Amino acid sequence: MFLDDTDVFLLVHNLKKRSELKAQNVLMHDQLVEAQRTQRQLYNLNNLESYARSKKFFKKENEEIFVITYK
Repeated sequence: MFLDDTDVFLLVHNLKKRSELKAQNVLMHDQLVEAQRTQRQLYNLNNLESYARSKKFFKKENEEIFVITYK
């Protein structure tokens, strides 16, 4: 057995880190696809208003918004 900078523990650590990065890459790719889909939908003015009101809680003048959450 040779002792070197790349021992078994480092290899195992690097393999674990690689699998974590692959999982993170898949998650980020899914988020990117969702953001692109939302961006395409926002080109329509009706969808833009709906998105702003439902997701960002924008309101019209003289209007109040109440957010009800359940525990």
